[in-house]
Amino acid sequence: MSLRRLLSTILVLGGAVLLAAAGLHYLRGYQAQSDGRRDWGLMRASNPLPRRPPQENPGISAPPLPALTEANAPPYPYGKPVARLRIPSAEIDSIVFGGANQASLEKGPGHIPGSEMPGEETGRKNCVITGHRDSHFRHLGWLRKGHRIELETPAGRQLEYRVVSREIVKPDAVRVLQPTVKPRLTLITCYPFNYVGAAPQRLVVVAEPVSRHPS
Repeated sequence: MSLRRLLSTILVLGGAVLLAAAGLHYLRGYQAQSDGRRDWGLMRASNPLPRRPPQENPGISAPPLPALTEANAPPYPYGKPVARLRIPSAEIDSIVFGGANQASLEKGPGHIPGSEMPGEETGRKNCVITGHRDSHFRHLGWLRKGHRIELETPAGRQLEYRVVSREIVKPDAVRVLQPTVKPRLTLITCYPFNYVGAAPQRLVVVAEPVSRHPS
């Protein structure tokens, strides 16, 4: 076998390996979303919207529920479904998983720990979700000001947002992760979308709530 033919064979085999690896990556993501939708449905069925109990004595208000503290707060749900994200204009309908590590992001968009959880109302106010530009957030760049975003919470509430801004930042722009004065949903992915290798920038899409109502 000539050297040229040997090199051609090596390149063909290398390309086949890369294609197989990419296919396996997308297959795992598809399967994780399928499993996530099933788990999300089971979670929603076992966690219906709370209903206001009837008041036999309207003049007497019930005592407030105790607030969660770090001591009694549930553990962070790494790798578990925490929301369902729908963005019609970007053809996105994905289960969001807790955590922004590689394992969670292979499953789907990931909620960044430390930011406000979907459906929470805390002093952080900024719910941050990130995703890969070559899979679940491949169309995030289609979003423009005014586009609608829906976020379904584990309690069954449909949170509706409208995009108010988008910007390109450096990877170390931690300000986009920090608590904010007003409630917001922040979506992040790598940028540019067609960049080969580790992308040097981040696309940040910010949306603010329009209404909050039960499903």
